[in-house]
Amino acid sequence: MPRRTRPASRPPPRRTRPSTAPSPQLNAKSLSKKVTIEKAQKPPETTRKANEVIQNSPDLSSEDDSEEQDEDLEGESQSSGSEDEAEHDIEDADAPRAVQWVDDEWEDAPGPSKPRKEIQDDISSLSMGSLRTAQRALVQAETISDSEDDSDDEQVESTSKTTASKERSDHERPKAAPRSSKHAPMEMTSKRPVTRRRTVVEVKTVQPRDPRFIPLSGELSEEKYRHNYAFLTQAHKSELQILRENLKRARKLLVSSPKHLRSEREGEVEKLELAVKRAESAVNKDRREEVERGALDKLKKEEKEKQGQGKGSWWMKEADKKKLLTRARYDALAQSGGERAVKKAIEKKQKKIGQKEKKSRPFGKRSAPSEGAGRPNKRPRTG
Repeated sequence: MPRRTRPASRPPPRRTRPSTAPSPQLNAKSLSKKVTIEKAQKPPETTRKANEVIQNSPDLSSEDDSEEQDEDLEGESQSSGSEDEAEHDIEDADAPRAVQWVDDEWEDAPGPSKPRKEIQDDISSLSMGSLRTAQRALVQAETISDSEDDSDDEQVESTSKTTASKERSDHERPKAAPRSSKHAPMEMTSKRPVTRRRTVVEVKTVQPRDPRFIPLSGELSEEKYRHNYAFLTQAHKSELQILRENLKRARKLLVSSPKHLRSEREGEVEKLELAVKRAESAVNKDRREEVERGALDKLKKEEKEKQGQGKGSWWMKEADKKKLLTRARYDALAQSGGERAVKKAIEKKQKKIGQKEKKSRPFGKRSAPSEGAGRPNKRPRTG
């Protein structure tokens, strides 16, 4: 079985101990050899750490004590022989010898501050829990030191990358030349590469055209438009007549329809009523436009005759035009329905205007009703 290394706190055997008594026969070479032997006997750091681990276990410490006693006995028996050998070495100073290299850390490393017995007593007095916490603290300190080293390396790499990118950007982007004034145009560099793409065959893109907003259609002529689309007026009238007949038939079917078909036929009647209203509005619009156009044509003809007699140019105002068109509508209504239709239309118009004014009128605070005044919300009679 190989022999263990000697612990740091254990003194060397007597055969290797240097003699403390000064000798007159020592010269410079013998003194240097003595110092070299003492330096070589200093153990390294790893040996001391291993010895401290061995000291923690009581079984190993007892074995070490027994081995020390045996070695001390052997050293006493061999003390006489070792002294003679040491004197022989000192006398033979000119003999060849081997020099051992010693590290500087071993020379500077301090020796054990406490004896081995005291250290063992201190460790044995500690509990297992405190020893376990100390071990965990050591492991945590090692991990923190490793993480700090990694973070420092990453930080150094990131700073080097940022500096390299800045240098590259500064190198790639030269400063633009200053302008003569802030209103001067920006000068573009000619060193930028031109794209390699070229249009070999030009394809004409189809642009949508709206005939209402292009000059090819010319100006709008209302006379030509009426002449070309005169059939729309007659189509609106025939459509209104057909829808009225269909609505009349649907209402008759709704009256005599069974219960499971009533909801469906009610929906059909509602749809036909809306269609009839749209057709009536289209027919009324055509009739109104025809009346207004006739009134404007009549006025234009009269003004043209007056200008032929020497009158100057004249343009109608919007207010005068509105009055003229309203009078023309009422005249046409009187010819078709009489004075009663005109009166009915005027009342309907006034009612509509009154409702708008009533909605826009702010409401005042209501006063408390007096006793015996009847209903509180009833308006009092005026007149």
